Amino acid sequence: MTLELKHSFDDKTYRHFLNGFNIVLHCHHYMSLTTKLAEDFNDIGGTRILTETTEDTIRPILEDYVKTHSVAPGDARLKMAAEFYSVMGMGKMDASGTADAGKVSLSRSHVDAGWIKKWGNNTKPINHFTRGYIAAMFAVAFDKPARSYQVTETEAIVTGKPASSFAVAKQ
Repeated sequence: MTLELKHSFDDKTYRHFLNGFNIVLHCHHYMSLTTKLAEDFNDIGGTRILTETTEDTIRPILEDYVKTHSVAPGDARLKMAAEFYSVMGMGKMDASGTADAGKVSLSRSHVDAGWIKKWGNNTKPINHFTRGYIAAMFAVAFDKPARSYQVTETEAIVTGKPASSFAVAKQ
């Protein structure tokens, strides 16, 4: 699938827009520090907050595209969302699944690469942003409400694996 994208830039506010949504294209410093902050405050729900916030902010972008371009439910929407992930500079994603379960792999991960540049490898997965992104993409793909999917990062580039893997399960 080739996405139809309209990128614009506001010279007065220095803001980027993609299909009318104000976005930050990507920054490994921002993503790494946000992830580290979530990890540091995990005892009060930091990683859950990051994951759910990502789900809530990505979902409208994907829903708008689905509505505007009449993307069929299921695999076509998963492919669309995986392509958006790359356009946003977040990495290279492959996804498959049904309304009940799925799997996602990343051959490239901006979050993991940024973490490794700043702090080196980690002993456990840290890609909470992508867990939220995947939850949003599956909910949009199968017309489910927010918090319908549990996403678990089972392997991670940041731990030294060649790719990251995620398991998706309907809650």
